[in-house]
Amino acid sequence: KNITTFNQHQIIMGIAAKAYLILYNVIQCIGWGYILVNTIKHHNTKTDKTLWDTVGSMVSIFQYAAILEVVHSLIGLVKTPFMTTAVQVASRILLVLICNYVPTTHNAKTVYIMLFSWALTEVIRYSFYAFGQIGYVPYPIGYLRYSLFLVLYPAGVFGEMGTIVSSLPYVKEHDLFGISLPNKWNFSFSSYYFLLAVLPTYVFGLPWLYTYMIAQRKRFLSGAKSTPSVKKTQ
Repeated sequence: KNITTFNQHQIIMGIAAKAYLILYNVIQCIGWGYILVNTIKHHNTKTDKTLWDTVGSMVSIFQYAAILEVVHSLIGLVKTPFMTTAVQVASRILLVLICNYVPTTHNAKTVYIMLFSWALTEVIRYSFYAFGQIGYVPYPIGYLRYSLFLVLYPAGVFGEMGTIVSSLPYVKEHDLFGISLPNKWNFSFSSYYFLLAVLPTYVFGLPWLYTYMIAQRKRFLSGAKSTPSVKKTQ
């Protein structure tokens, strides 16, 4: 009886986890879809508002919500390596913070490139995950997931690096988030030099991620039984 009860509990928890992941991915897909549409509309409309004024609050909400993906990995809800997920989410949040606190980035063309790349990537990615949770991913969604990254990943990295570079003069002038000596912790921090140190990490990070995705693409297009698991790539 105890074994039967335990099995029933496991089944219920499994169904609840799947339902939660479907809901999470659908909400994220809708949110990034809204951001994508308004990013394109802003680009084609004459307005005094900057792109970040138009979509910045929504980008902040849905990107901060992605912290949940780190939690998902930590508790084993998905099989993505914790550190990989944490680094990817943290890098995105860093860019959101820069855009929120450095007004000179709001008119940067690289912000448009970054947000367009993010939004299109996420609409496809979350669609792929949502369908994967019900056990059926339409081929067009899978194809886009493993093809558009060839352009969107480099474009996104270019946009992120350009946004960081465009923020540097303001960050340096205002010593944004800086900690100066003397203080009771005997610790100093310069966000300007921190951002300079972050830039080279893209040089190493993009090739690694790009190579990984190319391998996944080959597996998907081959139609082999080892097609990437949704849970493993979430």
